[in-house]
Amino acid sequence: MKVIAVANQKGGVGKSTTAAVLAAEMGIREFETLLIDADPQANATEIFLDPGAVQTSLADVIIGGDGRPASSIMDKRVTTEIEHLDIVPATLALANFDREPALSVTKLRSAIRELGDNYDFVFIDTPPNLGLLLTAALTAATHVLIPVQAAPFALTGLNDLLQVIENAKELNESLVVLGAVCTLYDTRTSVSGASFRALMQMLPEKTFETIIHRQTKMEEAPSMHQPIQLYAPTSRGAEQYAALADEVIARLKVGSKQQSRLTVMKGNK
Repeated sequence: MKVIAVANQKGGVGKSTTAAVLAAEMGIREFETLLIDADPQANATEIFLDPGAVQTSLADVIIGGDGRPASSIMDKRVTTEIEHLDIVPATLALANFDREPALSVTKLRSAIRELGDNYDFVFIDTPPNLGLLLTAALTAATHVLIPVQAAPFALTGLNDLLQVIENAKELNESLVVLGAVCTLYDTRTSVSGASFRALMQMLPEKTFETIIHRQTKMEEAPSMHQPIQLYAPTSRGAEQYAALADEVIARLKVGSKQQSRLTVMKGNK
């Protein structure tokens, strides 16, 4: 089971979208996939569910209250429109985790171990800060994927995140940076190209070739509580995330269960 934390302490970089849409892509390819929303803002949850209808939360799993034991993560999973994708939603109550004792950072790892062999992939969306929830996610993960916005000052703070990842190895020696992906790329501006080149220079062996462009369909999809693959399956965004999934699968050396939709599209041209 590959457990991938999608992390960046900067907000608005496409982090939740990347976690949710990659998880959706793996589910569509018939990998058994679980998305864990560990961000109290619950943006990844909203891509699949109406927040007003959410009755369960990761908070129930990793935060004990009133002397009650935390719930099993198995009981907090919710199905999605995608057959092979489940989600453990987030609610604002998850913000209380940062008040938990420091030793609580291992709770998420323990919860994920309960899953056994039920899933091929687990994606964890993380909060946009360097707090206890991020540390818990890094402690539970096998890999980290870093979305980096193609914008001025995008790399500011990236070294801080890499140091946090390095520190997390004290509790999780096997943690590996899977790669960084350039997001919200705007072809109308020269700064986007400059930002991507700077990322390539900073992480030459780790930057994914796939670039995720800024696009209207991607911004519309969450309001319909659908990932881009369901909302606009032939859109540029769906194609780009399919390409990113291809790269992720190749780097992890995971055998594909289903041919890439991107490969099929190219073959039909």
